[in-house]
Amino acid sequence: MLFLATGSYLAYLSTNQLEIETSLESSERIYSIKNAEFLGSDQMGDLSYKVFSKKASTESGDDQIILEQVELKYYADDLNDWQISSDKGEMYDDQSLLILRGNVLIENNSVLTPSIIETEYMEINPIKMTIATNKKVKITINNNTIEAYGFNATLEENQIKFRASNVLNSIQ
Repeated sequence: MLFLATGSYLAYLSTNQLEIETSLESSERIYSIKNAEFLGSDQMGDLSYKVFSKKASTESGDDQIILEQVELKYYADDLNDWQISSDKGEMYDDQSLLILRGNVLIENNSVLTPSIIETEYMEINPIKMTIATNKKVKITINNNTIEAYGFNATLEENQIKFRASNVLNSIQ
């Protein structure tokens, strides 16, 4: 058992290279890791989502993690097949806020209601499966497209629920 644990740790180190950069202007250090994964679990302890980043970095003493080429995948249930990607992102220590920037693409690959949401900026609470933006957004559901500015939604049970002018709208 100890041999397997040591082997898996060494394999982890060989695939995820830790880089430590020292800033010339201060004594702060920047820590970065390649191919970083951040896992979230539900109340039962089961895997509910995974955030993957090609490169994640943070400065010592900072609660913000800077992400590059970000992917968020949900594992809530068989009906929920949401995948989110972007060029850049920021995540905070408690993982309750994930901010994505640049080519944000939210896809639901379900057979019944495939959908795509596109924008340049999105705030996500991965635990609650909520998303919001105040930027231009394009939503395509079953080959029907809606374009708007500003958007709040809950991704659950294969539905998009959003608010517009204090009226709750739901698209399935």
